[in-house]
Amino acid sequence: MSYIDRLRTARASKTSVLHKFLTNYDPNSDRVYAFVEGEPDKAFYRSHLIRYLPESTANVFLYNCEGKSKVYQAYRDITDRYPNCERVLFFVDKDVDDIIGVTWPGDPRIFTTEWYSIENYVVNRDNLLRYMQDFIKIKRVDLDVNPVVTEFDEQLERFYKLILPIMAWIVVMRRRGQSPNLADVKLSELFTIEDGTIHRKANRKAIEYLSRVTQVSAKCDWRLLRHTSHELKRLTPKRYVRGKFDFWFFCSFLTCSCTGVKQIVEEGGGSFTNSAQTSGTGLLHLLAANTPTPKPLDFFISHHLRVTQGASSAKRGQVRRSVWGRITSLVRR
Repeated sequence: MSYIDRLRTARASKTSVLHKFLTNYDPNSDRVYAFVEGEPDKAFYRSHLIRYLPESTANVFLYNCEGKSKVYQAYRDITDRYPNCERVLFFVDKDVDDIIGVTWPGDPRIFTTEWYSIENYVVNRDNLLRYMQDFIKIKRVDLDVNPVVTEFDEQLERFYKLILPIMAWIVVMRRRGQSPNLADVKLSELFTIEDGTIHRKANRKAIEYLSRVTQVSAKCDWRLLRHTSHELKRLTPKRYVRGKFDFWFFCSFLTCSCTGVKQIVEEGGGSFTNSAQTSGTGLLHLLAANTPTPKPLDFFISHHLRVTQGASSAKRGQVRRSVWGRITSLVRR
């Protein structure tokens, strides 16, 4: 049988998450089974789980349940069969559930993000600086990228102010029992980044746009919208700003910054090359590999994998650095 024939044989129709789990499950092994909402979540949680299992990364099994409700369904199906199962973990995004009063089943084996979703963890100045240092190569001129990072902090704060009424509208609709479909919302229709500064596009009626693309027909109560905006303003933005919106800003700012840096370098007679992409899931994977494990997630994984904090911290640091180093070397090839 040829290599292609073996691949054809390995190709299978879509099987249920529960079936995949039952095929792999061995309660007497060191395997870890993680159920997540989507493909980006697989990359994010894998990068953190392997930091605690440096010698057995092949024993990490991740399952894309394709949505939060299906993660909880997997939880019910599995715990009904194996009530006391260990090293079987479930990871979900918080979204705005705590803000609108939505509750889900609780269990020590279920991890819920502290922020809206996983993307909020990777959007920060440290990841931007690391990207500029590791993937951008400048020759024949000297250029300090720190001003880019400083500008990032200012523009991220500005973005949070601009996105506030949009998130308030989403919260208002969710509290009314509506289910806005956010998958088709394109922030590029509402905002633009020019010369490193984010602006709201002129003559764009954001609420009308949201109502149309999210398929919500309910009229906007402007008084309630203002009240909800003031309510959200008292919270840390990453608690209510949709992670994919946060990540959109990061990618847009990064793209704009790379364009500006390239122009300045070439004007000075230098050369500019970028060995990594500035958007998409590939970038998210890169950032996830470099993002320190959030403290709640660190506690959760350590508890369930019986990791001794003092003995494991140095090893996790070595694994984190080696993972980033391997990715960097691969991207630069």
